[in-house]
Amino acid sequence: MTVLRCAIYARFSSDRQSPTSIADQIRKCQEYATRHGWTILPEHVYSDEAISGASTEREGLQRLLASATSPARPFDCILIDDTSRLTRKLADALNLYEKLTFAGVRLVAVSQGVDSENAQAELLIGVHGLIDAVYWRELAQKTHRGMQGRALAGFATGGRCFGYRSVKGPDETVRLEIEPSEADTVRRIFELYASGQSLKRIAWQLNSEGVKSPQPQKGRVSRSWCVSSVRVILKNERYLGKLVWNKKRKVRVPGTGRRVYRPRPESEWITTQTPHLRIVTDELWTRVEKRFGIVRQLWQREGNRPGLARGQQKQTYLFSGLLRCGECGGSITLVCGRGEHGAQRYGCSMHHQRGNSVCSNSLLIRRDELEERLLQRLQESVLREEVIDYAVARLRDELQKRHEDLNTYLRSLKEEKQRIEAELKNLTDAIATGNGSLAIRAAIAEREPRLQAITDRLTEPGPGSLQEKLEELRTLAVAHLTNMRRLLAKPENVHEARAVLAERVGTFTLSPVSDSGEWSYSAKGSLDFFGETTLRVDGAGGQNRTGYARLFRAALYQ
Repeated sequence: MTVLRCAIYARFSSDRQSPTSIADQIRKCQEYATRHGWTILPEHVYSDEAISGASTEREGLQRLLASATSPARPFDCILIDDTSRLTRKLADALNLYEKLTFAGVRLVAVSQGVDSENAQAELLIGVHGLIDAVYWRELAQKTHRGMQGRALAGFATGGRCFGYRSVKGPDETVRLEIEPSEADTVRRIFELYASGQSLKRIAWQLNSEGVKSPQPQKGRVSRSWCVSSVRVILKNERYLGKLVWNKKRKVRVPGTGRRVYRPRPESEWITTQTPHLRIVTDELWTRVEKRFGIVRQLWQREGNRPGLARGQQKQTYLFSGLLRCGECGGSITLVCGRGEHGAQRYGCSMHHQRGNSVCSNSLLIRRDELEERLLQRLQESVLREEVIDYAVARLRDELQKRHEDLNTYLRSLKEEKQRIEAELKNLTDAIATGNGSLAIRAAIAEREPRLQAITDRLTEPGPGSLQEKLEELRTLAVAHLTNMRRLLAKPENVHEARAVLAERVGTFTLSPVSDSGEWSYSAKGSLDFFGETTLRVDGAGGQNRTGYARLFRAALYQ
């Protein structure tokens, strides 16, 4: 009897749940494998902690799928506690079932008795997937209803707010209390802005003094004050002793699972008066709002009347959003000269908005000079057929290695096929001699699906001519190269030229360098000649993205 090699996947959803949930799920899967005489591979136990099952974009799950669909698949079966650990969306459940079945990987939900080799597996996975999805939606509705009750009662509803701290009461309810030191900073920001300081000047001053800033969002490069964090403070009605809840909702972006905010209608807002949480006076709030109104009147467009910043209307330039600072990782943006007159200059937004204490990169470069010099270096040094030839040569070496691995994998499949065929012959001979026990028939039923799966893989198209595919790839890369050179030679259509830069390059990292006392920017990036081109590199019909990124550097003088 064949001993299955098993991987395990476990997950729990919330950081409020016990981390031991992972250990419990793994233990149940190990017990199931022991009862069936299967082997657990310790190096293929995957988990995701405190991550929702509403999306498949999870590190542990993605590593599991990468191993399961690789040519040299290291395991035969995946054990999970129940289907909700894998996903809580019906569409994702069916998609994962189909993907794993195609890869020849068995999926077993041990608590529910769902086995992908069962004839009713797809139906059972669909039913359980539907139940998991309905439970997830009902749980979200119940959670929102509970949060609504807490908001009406004046309790904290989660989330950080600068100026306050959360305090748990004896009945496990959480209330907000004023944090004195942060409250002083809030009042100071209101006073500074009301007295005429700009948002940027306030951020610079706070950063230079090392004043504690709000906790940054996940993924932010620095914990420091900036224009937006100062503006959020000045617009937060909670500092007036007024708590407004349910102004927005979170929705997930299909495919990525990333959550974004969407506004709710004002009729759904819940406003609660909380005078014990007041930090600023009505008089100070009114002064700040009056100043916002004056600034808006002077600098923003209202109706058909342009403000003083009529030349600052949002405009897309060739390198808009594609430049990063090599010192701090922030964006390189236009920081001065945006009006109708004066030279526009690129600089580090972190330094410009937050000050030298956050990023020391104060170097500026004119927009026209950056575009001219960077485009010139791209055309002269990078966008050349010699670079494509080098990339294709490296790709050839990589694909040859993959094909060697593939041949080894195919040989192992042929050997397994011969072994199973011999076992089936012995079993059928036993039946022919009158020994048709249920055990023998079960052994035949177990081996026949595996034999069919191996046969299907061995009869699929092979890799084909590697050189022919590389020539096709080179032709495609040259076409991309020609298109880039054409668009960048005279970038009259800025949106089209920027789109091809974003697709082929992504971002440029600009780092200040000194050459004989003269400061300049050095640009570094990666160029993808092949894009989403795929080559079939395994006999199982799988596709692997093949691309080659070439680093380049170019000097840009101020």
